[in-house]
Amino acid sequence: MEERNPSCPAEAKEKDKLPQEPTSVPPAPPLDASGLPMCAVERYAMDNIEAFLRSTEVTAAAPITAVPHPPPGPLHPQEGCAPWPHPPAHTPHARWQPQNEEKKMKFLCSIRTICGSAAERNTVQELRIFCRRNELVENIMVLLAEEPRRELSSELRLQAVAAITSLSKVEGALEEKIPLFVVCFRSIFLLPSEQDLDTNLYSKTLRALDEMLHSLVFIHPSTSIGEELKDVFQVLLPFTSLQSSTVRQRAVGRIWKLTHSLAHYCQEKPRHSSEQSPSASYDELRLPVLGQLVGCLILCCAFVQEDKTCRCALSALRHLYRFVLWRSRWEGQLDEQGKLEQWEADHEFSLTWTTNTTVILLRFEKYFHSSEKTDLILLALQGMRDCSNYNTQVASTLMAILTVDFNPMPNDVQRIVTAIHRSRKLITEEQALRTIHGTFPSLAAANPRAMTLSLLRCSPTCDKDIWELWELALSSVDVVPKMVQALLRQLETVPLGQKTEVGVLHLAAATALHKLLQYLDYGPQVRLVFPELFVALIIQLVSAGPLAPLEIIAITEDPFRPSAPTSAIRMVVETARSLLLCADMDNLAFSMETHDLWARLLGASTWQNGLHSLAKVMLKNCRDQCRPIFRHLQNLLQYHQLQWREVPAMAFYLELWSCQGHHKDDTGTQKIFRKYIRSKQPRSRELALRGLRNLYAGRMQLLLPDALLWLQDMRADIKLQAIHLLQDIVAQRPASIRGVLSQLAVQLLSCFNEDNAEVRWRSMELFALLLEAPGRKRLLLQAERSLLPLFIHMNEDIPNVAQAAQKALIHAAKLLGWQQLQRLACAAEVWMIADCLLQKRGRDAEQYLKDTVLHLHSPQVPVRDTAVRFLGLLGRKLRNENREKMSDIRKALEGAKEDSEPTVRCLVLQTLLILSVLEDVPPTRPRLRRWFWRTWRE
Repeated sequence: MEERNPSCPAEAKEKDKLPQEPTSVPPAPPLDASGLPMCAVERYAMDNIEAFLRSTEVTAAAPITAVPHPPPGPLHPQEGCAPWPHPPAHTPHARWQPQNEEKKMKFLCSIRTICGSAAERNTVQELRIFCRRNELVENIMVLLAEEPRRELSSELRLQAVAAITSLSKVEGALEEKIPLFVVCFRSIFLLPSEQDLDTNLYSKTLRALDEMLHSLVFIHPSTSIGEELKDVFQVLLPFTSLQSSTVRQRAVGRIWKLTHSLAHYCQEKPRHSSEQSPSASYDELRLPVLGQLVGCLILCCAFVQEDKTCRCALSALRHLYRFVLWRSRWEGQLDEQGKLEQWEADHEFSLTWTTNTTVILLRFEKYFHSSEKTDLILLALQGMRDCSNYNTQVASTLMAILTVDFNPMPNDVQRIVTAIHRSRKLITEEQALRTIHGTFPSLAAANPRAMTLSLLRCSPTCDKDIWELWELALSSVDVVPKMVQALLRQLETVPLGQKTEVGVLHLAAATALHKLLQYLDYGPQVRLVFPELFVALIIQLVSAGPLAPLEIIAITEDPFRPSAPTSAIRMVVETARSLLLCADMDNLAFSMETHDLWARLLGASTWQNGLHSLAKVMLKNCRDQCRPIFRHLQNLLQYHQLQWREVPAMAFYLELWSCQGHHKDDTGTQKIFRKYIRSKQPRSRELALRGLRNLYAGRMQLLLPDALLWLQDMRADIKLQAIHLLQDIVAQRPASIRGVLSQLAVQLLSCFNEDNAEVRWRSMELFALLLEAPGRKRLLLQAERSLLPLFIHMNEDIPNVAQAAQKALIHAAKLLGWQQLQRLACAAEVWMIADCLLQKRGRDAEQYLKDTVLHLHSPQVPVRDTAVRFLGLLGRKLRNENREKMSDIRKALEGAKEDSEPTVRCLVLQTLLILSVLEDVPPTRPRLRRWFWRTWRE
């Protein structure tokens, strides 16, 4: 950027004070100061306003529709070359019937009158309702929009702006300010040059506009001052890039006035608000468009033939620099003495200033946030376009300076990359293109992951245009592995086919990786992360979900055309093939084709078998390359939360480990299997148990403590795994469980009432094995406790459970030496077994009652039926022995009267009836008693 000869700014002659209210605005009619609730002048003004509005006829479109809204949020220069302030040809304007100029002026003056009166009489709330009901702001905007564009023939613009200034005093009267700014600026800025206008009237109008802006922003802001300034600058900035030098000068002049007021406000604020915290000051004056504003002003300094514009821009930059210095103090950046001294030096510089825009930019850059630098870079990109009115060389220099040692945030990289992608074809100037080519590698080096994600979002299909940007980003050798790692992270994020933005990105990542693998120059860097990439691609393939046979054939056998639309699964298959060739593993690639492994990996029912075959082929063709893959899988499983990748990773690891042979001292593998035996994924738990069995083959007894621990887990499938493992231990090393027989038997007893039928079945089978194991005499107590539960479960309608219960009951009776019970259990004489239990262990009636009541809530109807009948038998035995227990039995049966099964409900009622009748039958009539019980059993 060139250094121009210093020129005294226009405001150098002014005192450092706020702009004064211009005396050129015609005063409103005087107010009547009488004590009436509604003074005559105010009433007269309101009548004038309503009469004027009644006399107008507006088209069907509401007045506000005459105003084109600017784009929401900060200025986005990358969206197009033509700034939005140019009125579109099709904009519908509301049309007024010809009105007398005097009526219009009277209407505007009346607005000023009622606003002044309301402020004095404290009737702002009533006035706000009046303004909204009559849409005063919207009607003022229509008046401004209808003014002739090429002439300034009356004071209507002046009075309209003055009326808006008055309305700013009424809280809530001005809600949507951006459309208002658009109309005001277009109405005044697009006038002919000053020499073609009434100079005096033009000057008054500009001063009125400045007063309006100052009032809206600093005197009567409806939000924070920073937000108000953001809205104003958001509308002003596009005018600074228009082709008309007159428009640019007017826009920059308004920016200069506002920045002057901002600097003065910052200087005066500490004197009047010493109690306000620095953070509160910062929040109030936070200016989101600061980067864009500084960039526009620096680019305006390049209009060297427009002396007034340049001087105003330089002066505005000086004021903004003072604001930035004050902001740095509010943000608490000056704790250290060295920083404070630097700040004081910078403050001294702000007083002397300079005309060298390069020096100015470097001064600002030191205090800019990352997002503000990004805003400035985006503005420079706009200025580098061929269709821009800015100096493209100055814009290129500006961008080059800003990107030196730039450490952007991920969102900033995304914004810059997107802007470059959209603007690149609109830029042909050689210096500008060189700047872009130099910017991309530095951005990629500063944040490779953000650069990768930004490129993926710009074009998921990785077309020719975006690939040129990929090549620029990958031009640094050190960046390639980091960007490949970022692609890898996307492949690990979600499975194929997930319908989210992330789900789209992993297809884009596979496409970009496939494209990258076609270039031999990147081969050495890609091979550095080959194990990670290969595992990620294989996991994606086996997680693809169910595919029809014809789909699998199309994916694996049809010719691949990169330029044609490609499914995500096909792209991953082709990327995996290219990766093998890049890693010089041609033999493995050929073997996978020969054994049709790609198709088997994609099959929902064949992928696990496919992984087994893949492991065998890998160990046969490239054993050395398998080691880093195995280590990577081991690292993933040990130290990472894999979520959807857990089952495929566990299956692949287990197959590789099994194929390469087991090692008894494999501590890492043992840790993995023990970790995933408690996984939330049932398939992972199954694989972990399988691995542990293989690892401890021939020494299964070492897993006994673990199996006892797993048996206490609340999840049914973990209990099942523990039971299977314990069955193997009892079968292979029965002596090893001698020390834990009692503990194990107690845990198995608690499994008899599990909801899961297989758990009940397997636990009863294992319990029967324990009753024949060495040291079984220790289980006499547990054998007695098992009799009633086993008897009840003999009546289940699930054959496996009923048979297991019968078998266990036989072994328990044998261990206890109850030959009659053993014989009855073998013959499955159900009610004779019940009588036998009551005769043998009648003293255990209390425990029997507790166990039987638990079975009243079983999901099995036959089990509930048996429990009710057993309670009846127990009640018959206790009727004369224990009245208290009889009461508990009746209470339990009363609770079962609402059973969902009609037959059970009927049986409960019968049992209660018989128990009550038997209490009334004297002991001297045993035949009657026997008749009752025979009838009940039938």
